[in-house]
Amino acid sequence: MDSLSGMRTPILRGLTLLSFSLLALTGCTNKKDQARVKELETEIETVNAEFTATLAEREKELAEKDEAARTAQSDTAQKVQQLTLERDQAVQELTALKSEAARTEAARVARLPKDASSPGHADYDPSKEPKITNALATITGDKTTGTGFIVTTEGKVYLYTAAHILSGNSRFSISNNAGLKFAKFGAFEMADGTDFVRLELQDASDAPTLQLAADTTKVTSATDIVGLGISSGTVSGERGKALAQKSDMIDVDPSLTQGKSGGPLLEAASGKVLAIIVRQPAEVVDLASPGAPGVVTATTTAPGEIPCNACRLNRKLEWKAVPIANFLAETKRISDFDRLTRVGQVLTALSPAANGLIGINSTVSGGQTALAILNDARDIPVAGDILKVHTSLAARKARTSEVDLKKQYASLVSSMVGLMQRSDIGFEPAKFTTYHRRFAEASLKWRKDIQQRLQGTGGAADAPAGK
Repeated sequence: MDSLSGMRTPILRGLTLLSFSLLALTGCTNKKDQARVKELETEIETVNAEFTATLAEREKELAEKDEAARTAQSDTAQKVQQLTLERDQAVQELTALKSEAARTEAARVARLPKDASSPGHADYDPSKEPKITNALATITGDKTTGTGFIVTTEGKVYLYTAAHILSGNSRFSISNNAGLKFAKFGAFEMADGTDFVRLELQDASDAPTLQLAADTTKVTSATDIVGLGISSGTVSGERGKALAQKSDMIDVDPSLTQGKSGGPLLEAASGKVLAIIVRQPAEVVDLASPGAPGVVTATTTAPGEIPCNACRLNRKLEWKAVPIANFLAETKRISDFDRLTRVGQVLTALSPAANGLIGINSTVSGGQTALAILNDARDIPVAGDILKVHTSLAARKARTSEVDLKKQYASLVSSMVGLMQRSDIGFEPAKFTTYHRRFAEASLKWRKDIQQRLQGTGGAADAPAGK
């Protein structure tokens, strides 16, 4: 009411003055004084009316403010009460959740195996467990030796391995890490677009086997993994973290899989197979080098890029049965095809002279000299003829004019072109298995390049060497 008091004081003072003035004139009979009395009475009534109206308005405003304050105070109290109730409820719920989590963890711990040799135990190490390591197998071929592993899946027992471990061999034997040998085989299968194969083992019912991880298994950067392989008869295992999981592969640090091609990549906690270790992709194959296709000479992986070398097995794969004899024979067929091409390449790098073939001791491809390549291929008629010409000229047993030398060499080139054309017949990369197809395609491309150079240069000395 302080604001009202402040408003009343000047108004009351004015009314007081008017009242005194009115009293002073009361009883006057003078018409002028009487008129003044009337004026004062009117002024008093006006001031009194204004005061009364202003006072009522101010009292109304004050009442409204008091009501708003009481309402706000009541709302605040209700909100405080509601928030207090919600807080108490949240505390109760959190306490209940903590209790449930504690019971769940206690139940989980109670279910954990007490034996460190069982999956799930904190100290479980698949690479130290015989039932895991004895499921690994050594594949011994007449050309190469490598790792595989035995898996029970789809009601059958299979040997899984990288395709290149079998490729290049004409025969092989299989034994697990415990020394058990397998000799009765069923279907040999490949999955299109992959670099791995599997072979049914029909006499492995008593052998230790691995299990594939479920396709719902998710691998993250926190997943512990183990890469296993056999080297010189000894199992080697490397443990680490996965880097990433993709639809068809698991990216890992190469140190985990180095030297373990054909072996399994396991989930450390369960000992189940996540992926098969294969040779790193993006290979550059030097077909000009002697030996089976697939000789790695370089990689196109960019600096800092992590190469993928573990293909997922815990996913849907379309397996296709292939006669294993056909698969093994493809390597030799490609190798023989490249061997003839390599002799043709030698012809593009040589030119005849009175004292022998120029360039015969120069390196042509794969670190070999032209002479070494011809000696390795002397069973090929044209290669033998080239050696005879060179030997005859170098020994000065033949005295031939330059024109005749060029004709003789052109005849050799012509024979080589004809031999290549006959060799081309039936060499169709599309008919090779998916693993060997890319090598066959590269071989055919190289062959066409050499044929064009032979036909265009006739073996001129300035013809470019190599692929």
